[in-house]
Amino acid sequence: MAKRKSKVKRNPKGGVKKGDKIHGQKKGKKGEAAAYITRAQALAKLQLPLADFRKLCILKGIYPRDPKKKAQGNDKTYYHHKDISFLRHEPLLNKFFELKTFMKKFKRLMGRREIKSARRLEERKPKYTLHHLVRERYPSFDDAIRDLDDAVSMLALFQSLSADQVRDIPVDAITEATQLYQEFQLYVIRAQALRKVFASIKGYYFQAEIGGQSVTWLAPHQFAQDLPAEVDFRVMLTFLEFYRAMVKFVNFRLYSDLGLAYPPRRDVKLDSSSADVAALEVEMREAGKAQQLQSEQTEKDNADVTTGVLADFGDQSEAVAMQQKLAESNRMKTTFRGLRVFVNREVPLRPLYFVLLCGGVAEVGWERGASAGESAGLGSAFPVDGEAITHQIVDRPVGSFDVRPGREYVQPQWIFDSFNIGCQLPIAPYAPGRTPPPHLSPFVDDKVEGYIPRQREVLDRFAEEVSGKIRADTAEDTKVEGGSLVTGGLHQFEEELRAESEGLWHSEYQKKREDVAAAKMVTEDVGEDMEEVKPQRPSEAEEERLRAKALMPKKHKRLLQRIENAKAQKKEATTRLKKKAQANAS
Repeated sequence: MAKRKSKVKRNPKGGVKKGDKIHGQKKGKKGEAAAYITRAQALAKLQLPLADFRKLCILKGIYPRDPKKKAQGNDKTYYHHKDISFLRHEPLLNKFFELKTFMKKFKRLMGRREIKSARRLEERKPKYTLHHLVRERYPSFDDAIRDLDDAVSMLALFQSLSADQVRDIPVDAITEATQLYQEFQLYVIRAQALRKVFASIKGYYFQAEIGGQSVTWLAPHQFAQDLPAEVDFRVMLTFLEFYRAMVKFVNFRLYSDLGLAYPPRRDVKLDSSSADVAALEVEMREAGKAQQLQSEQTEKDNADVTTGVLADFGDQSEAVAMQQKLAESNRMKTTFRGLRVFVNREVPLRPLYFVLLCGGVAEVGWERGASAGESAGLGSAFPVDGEAITHQIVDRPVGSFDVRPGREYVQPQWIFDSFNIGCQLPIAPYAPGRTPPPHLSPFVDDKVEGYIPRQREVLDRFAEEVSGKIRADTAEDTKVEGGSLVTGGLHQFEEELRAESEGLWHSEYQKKREDVAAAKMVTEDVGEDMEEVKPQRPSEAEEERLRAKALMPKKHKRLLQRIENAKAQKKEATTRLKKKAQANAS
């Protein structure tokens, strides 16, 4: 007897239907697992080696993703499927294939020692541009300005490096980075857009206001750089390649807004003779002369803006804040107006020169780059013995330089602190041979941090006095406070003289004073711990917060705990600083 055939469900669209809809789907074909692919799958789909794939992703602005469910394992790098599909239609992909073919032919000819054929082939090497990528990634000019921080920082970094054949750092990349960075600095000077500067151990932090956006960058110190072995300079050079194309567009637009020709014209003789200082300083000097002619017109425009704001908004808080911001920027533009400054050889010239011209100085002289027997470097506006010099920047002990009558001698920090506050600070604390006041960062909001240093209070009060916005009662408080400061300083001076007469070294006296202050802080801490703290009943809002915290998932609860611990550590550090300041004051 023949066996009965089993019935098989037929799919109306064709084929055999195996099970229902759930069991008929393959794993990873739908949902979040299908939206991401690994880097190995992306390389296979694009048919690219890893180095070209990494370069293409950097140029296009595509970065790895972190999906919640990693279908191929947690040790893989994932990309979005749409990003990889986006790369498949990139014109640079064909250029990479052409370059790969070119390198195969070139290596074959060099291996056969066919030098002439290799040179002819090298003349026909495929080239590509990144102009379409700049327009694609930054549809508007404001988008490019927002992303200008990293670009200028990268240019400033590479302009301080030297070409290295071992690390594949080409000469043309360093030369173009230096040129673009100098052109950007020149625009900031002509527009007087610099707002903040801070000298740190990493370098010099600058912040300029361009098109209503704040652009912050870091310029390293001009020292011989030691290139670390763990840094992949090929990746950094890829970023630099894109940033060079981007900054060219940005500089052209910025120069066009000021009505200047781009690229700026340079004197070939000055370029060849300036050597280390380069033609940037010469152009800056010309920019300083031009900006002084435009200062009066700028002040009139700002006055018109202030009048229009008052007419439109009246005495509202927004109008007052806008007026204060305008007044502060105007003070910075004219901080060093009328000064003639000479920079000594031991002082870093480029950051000081940049800040001085942004602060309103028309001409600056310098000693750097001077040949034997000369007192001024190439391109300097005047020599060191110029009679019109008002300030000389030195960074050496007293007695190691000639003191000429009629000029002030200050340390470099005076330039930065005066520019940040918007007025010329007193010379005495910054005199050569003295320890200058603390150099506070203008990028830190002390009120938000919870601790306002003593030097910040002094600088703010001095700026208010200079700007004429201080009230009579505040002025009285300043007089009383200044008197107490002077009295405290005299008292400390008398104690130091008494200790010196007793044969006590200054270091021992300082250690003794620190021990007394530490003992006082410990006594205060013990006294606070001995106080009885009455248990307070939590408020309704606090109870609601605790209930919400109890219902949180474990992952969110850990994140909240880390945030609370960070706030507690910050508060503890602020309290410690306040106690230390009180102990030192007493």
